[in-house]
Amino acid sequence: MDEKSGYNEDKELLKKLSINVPRKDSFLKRDLDARAHSEAYRLKFHLPNSEKLDGTSDATLWTPYNKHHVWGTLYLSQNFVCFDSRVANLVTLVIPLREVNLVEKVESQNIGSDLAMLITNKNASSHLFSNLKDREFVMRKISELLSRIKVNLTTSISSADSNLESSHHDEANNWNPQPALMTLFEFPNPTPPTIESEKESNWEKHFYIYGKGITMYRTVELAKIVLTGIPNGLRRELWPIFSGAMTDMSMAEPGLYRSLVNQAFSKSSTANDEIERDLHRSLPEHPAFQSEIGICALRRVLRAYACRNPQIGYCQAMNIVASVLLLFCTEEESFWLLAAVCEQMLPDYYNSRVVGALVDQGVLDDLTRTHLPELHAKLDDLGMIRMISLSWFLTIFLSVMHYESAVLVVDCFFYDGAKVIFQLALAILENNQDALLMCKDEGEAMQLLTNYLEGVTNDEISDNLISLHRDHEVIVKSISIQNLLYESYSKYGSLTASGIERMRLRHRLRVVQSLEDSVSRNVVRSVASFGFFTQDELQDLLALVREEQLCLRGSQPARIANIDPSTPHYEMFKVDFELFQSLFTGLSPWGHCSHAETLAARLFRLMDRDEDGFLNFRELVGALGMTSSADLTQRLKLLYTLHLPPLLSPSEIESPQQESDAEVAAEATDFFDSFEQQASCLGYDFMNSATSPDSAEGPSWRKMSVSSLHSLVLPSNPSRLHSKAMPCMAQPYFISLWKTLYDMFHAEPEDEETYHSIASIGTLLLQLGDVNKKFLGSRQASVDSLHSPSLKVETPSSPRFVSPPNLVLGEEDDNGNSSVNMESSESSGSNYALALPASPSTDEDEKTPNNNTRKKSDSPPQWSITLDQFLASALTGAPIVSFFERRINLIETIERFRKRRYVRLQSWPPEPTAASSPERKV
Repeated sequence: MDEKSGYNEDKELLKKLSINVPRKDSFLKRDLDARAHSEAYRLKFHLPNSEKLDGTSDATLWTPYNKHHVWGTLYLSQNFVCFDSRVANLVTLVIPLREVNLVEKVESQNIGSDLAMLITNKNASSHLFSNLKDREFVMRKISELLSRIKVNLTTSISSADSNLESSHHDEANNWNPQPALMTLFEFPNPTPPTIESEKESNWEKHFYIYGKGITMYRTVELAKIVLTGIPNGLRRELWPIFSGAMTDMSMAEPGLYRSLVNQAFSKSSTANDEIERDLHRSLPEHPAFQSEIGICALRRVLRAYACRNPQIGYCQAMNIVASVLLLFCTEEESFWLLAAVCEQMLPDYYNSRVVGALVDQGVLDDLTRTHLPELHAKLDDLGMIRMISLSWFLTIFLSVMHYESAVLVVDCFFYDGAKVIFQLALAILENNQDALLMCKDEGEAMQLLTNYLEGVTNDEISDNLISLHRDHEVIVKSISIQNLLYESYSKYGSLTASGIERMRLRHRLRVVQSLEDSVSRNVVRSVASFGFFTQDELQDLLALVREEQLCLRGSQPARIANIDPSTPHYEMFKVDFELFQSLFTGLSPWGHCSHAETLAARLFRLMDRDEDGFLNFRELVGALGMTSSADLTQRLKLLYTLHLPPLLSPSEIESPQQESDAEVAAEATDFFDSFEQQASCLGYDFMNSATSPDSAEGPSWRKMSVSSLHSLVLPSNPSRLHSKAMPCMAQPYFISLWKTLYDMFHAEPEDEETYHSIASIGTLLLQLGDVNKKFLGSRQASVDSLHSPSLKVETPSSPRFVSPPNLVLGEEDDNGNSSVNMESSESSGSNYALALPASPSTDEDEKTPNNNTRKKSDSPPQWSITLDQFLASALTGAPIVSFFERRINLIETIERFRKRRYVRLQSWPPEPTAASSPERKV
């Protein structure tokens, strides 16, 4: 369950072999409880986000360093066996199943060692667990998990080998990953060799007693030695272990990092451009990033991560974190460490909306209120929490302290998680509490904290023992990082990772709701210019779209794409045709007829300008607004447009969709029979005169035509010029249009006057089309007879085609009604000529008049009407005007739609529950 994809049931829970689990709870409750337990499990042991807790059991762990049996809890998951003592922080153990070589029973008569199980690792180390009440079941479960691990590893290695073979032929694969940059460049202020060797010696002693690698015993002694700082040479080994990045790296396909780098460099993206702007701002004081070696390595790491996780891409501050990682780790290790920071340790920090950082602002505010109430009141007045937390947390203090000091913060952060940055922030605020209470404004307070943090020194570096220098100014030492970290643990070490997560959850709901409200306001503001709906109606429509998306996400992908911040807000919400059809039939008055499905398909295609199969929210508002709230002329114009090719194809006319309602078809039979009889009496071949482009067939013509129709029908183009540029309509398309119009009125109360009005207007338009045909034929014949060799050059003022008398809308009177006028051929002929479907002329078409090669004269004139004629005739019918002038109340319509949806959802059959599935009861 997450913000993007919604809730999906964990079907594996139904198949899981388990004991001692009550059956009374519903499957949904079991599923949600299992997710919560898995989240706490991952947080406790710093495991990947994909890890799911399989089960737990009480047990004791034999600790060889003090020869004791420690009571605690044994945890099992797909890839790990973990142990945590009952006494907090006494001992913790993480054993990856990929490292397990053997699991066996141990029968012993010693007190405390009964029901024992011995796990032997591939490095020859072993761990003894005793007092396992369900030892047989636990061992069988571990064997089952081990068998899956071996299968997965075999599949992963074979697929990785094939990927590596193909990557060897990649021309872009001409770079070499860099080792830790500390091996290539000297530190400006290196730690004295004596101090460094002493620290390494202490760590070696610790490894000898408590073990080394990921399976070491993690005790309070480990926390103490981390607090003193990890030696430079061991950070490459310990950072991935503590953070969980080593697990991600070991479970990934070999060669994945190289593949991601090559992919990232083979395409351009916004993230790549942003990375380039920030490369030279990353730790510029270090020699490694004054060289192309360091810059290129940083570029590859950042681009590879943006390619791996496009939902995050690149965010400012990632470059600073990655640059410090590259100093102590190889490129690939830095890449996986960066992934662990962004995805597990500081989730949702590094995205366009920095949701995680905003959430932690609220957490820090609560902690300050609890531990420093007097200072909290002052900071609240100054609005300081928001300003300090972003810069401190996003870079893990790397941007506000000298990196020689801040790197010790990173040591503790990887070991203890995000709680470290809250402990440190509280300690900094407490140390400056008296001075902050005296500050008069936020500027003075920010400068105070800035000077304090710049004065934080590392006691291990001799140059920092006296003073620091910045732009030839002396910076007074404020405190050593060792003392600051010690104070943070001694005063605020009671903070726990689980407590921080609970506070995050509480504030996340508030932050996400606030961001969503802001996004909604921006989206509504961006589409309000249409004028179709009020602000409240648009808000309600947007809420409905999001509700419908959530209902459909159970079986379909999310429809909220990862939008670049520079794109319009309405692009954040898109609907596919399935959802659009549901909204069209439920909200639009045009959706109540039996042709609603075909109308929805044509309207969707008309509005989908980029042909990506989705409508953004602006296009959706335009589609619904033009059918339910636009002015009368606009709606009639849209109806006309939806029955033009290529939106209405000749195949739809030849094989019309069968009416689902037999009664509708029966009532309409006589009406449309009379139409077709009149057409045949006028000598028109119904099926052979469909409007189609003779000289430009294919998808490109259709795409251009739809795009042109879109631009002509938009309400932003209301001029008479656009109206007269609309293509003429041939008779088959007009017959289809009139059938649709009749079908729309079938949903209205029966009225003889309405049907009579529709029939009379339809007859009038048929006659107008016949007049157009005859007039155009006579004018064309006259032009041909006057054509002679002396008229080789056609003057601009002489139109190639002359239109028949044309019915157009006249000026509106004081009541807003349009009059119907006749225009002469001189005033409208050229526009009519542009609207006719015709092949482009060539010189050969007109250069030999004696041989009668003027091809335009060869094709007989076709029956057609113009948009102006359609509008002028339709406006004479009072029922038509009344229907298309009616404006819906969108809020009430949406409320009725929601009620129907509720009834529909309630009528669905229930999902199968856990009780109906075969499972061993736990």
